[in-house]
Amino acid sequence: MSCYIKKVSTVSPIGDLSENINLNSFASNSFNASEPDYKEVIANANLRRRMNRMLKMGTYVAMKCLVDVDVDMMLTATSLGSISDTEKMLDTIYTSGETLGNPTAFIQSTFNTLAGNIAQLKSTHIPNITFVNRGDTVANVLRYAQIKLDGDAENILYVSSDEKTELSESVLAKFNLSSTGGYGEGSTAMILSSEKTGAFAEIIYSKCRVDLQTALFELNLSVDDVEILDYKRWCGEYATAPAFGVALAARMMEFGMFDGKACVAIEHRYGPDKSVIILKKC
Repeated sequence: MSCYIKKVSTVSPIGDLSENINLNSFASNSFNASEPDYKEVIANANLRRRMNRMLKMGTYVAMKCLVDVDVDMMLTATSLGSISDTEKMLDTIYTSGETLGNPTAFIQSTFNTLAGNIAQLKSTHIPNITFVNRGDTVANVLRYAQIKLDGDAENILYVSSDEKTELSESVLAKFNLSSTGGYGEGSTAMILSSEKTGAFAEIIYSKCRVDLQTALFELNLSVDDVEILDYKRWCGEYATAPAFGVALAARMMEFGMFDGKACVAIEHRYGPDKSVIILKKC
């Protein structure tokens, strides 16, 4: 199955990978996303004001990737949706004594709001699917993209987005989901294609509930054949962080930053969930 990465855009602690790769441009203790000037791609001020951070980040990277590109399908991924609006909704329910309140926070907090927002802005009627599978989300989406690109799709927009708040970070810390103790956030968009021309890298493997040893065995590769990218040192820990890792690996491959290695592995462990994604240089 052919799944080539042709464009990437990120809102991350190290900025937008579509513009540069500056691996020393962030405060490693915070892993807060370096947010761009959203006016560049979301011109409507009223729309920007109504959007939460998760929506703005995801919409920004999607719209950047869609410049001069037509896609057959849109796949979005999130683990928690909009945490900030979920907190607002719960706070309103509590303070109002569970009476009727403003529905905006509830509407904006749901998982598929990002997909609907992008589709509305682009006036598209293409298949549009949202994946919400905790730590397995990214690997599941990319596996599905491989299958569709091997079938009736030529170009697919992938978008993932997750935000953090002070409250969510403290809750996640209690579950000890990060081996480093640093929780991150961000959005990643990619154009995935069945056509190799102009691609940065190819996704040759994407599977959940496997470890790296199993993945290498299935691909008939050895550890010496693969660079294992420690991507979380630049983005922190969050459920959809592997998408950032894939985008970073693809761009680093484009610039020849892996000495003598044709493949790069993106490992992810998030609580009980684990997955492996492997890219090959084009």
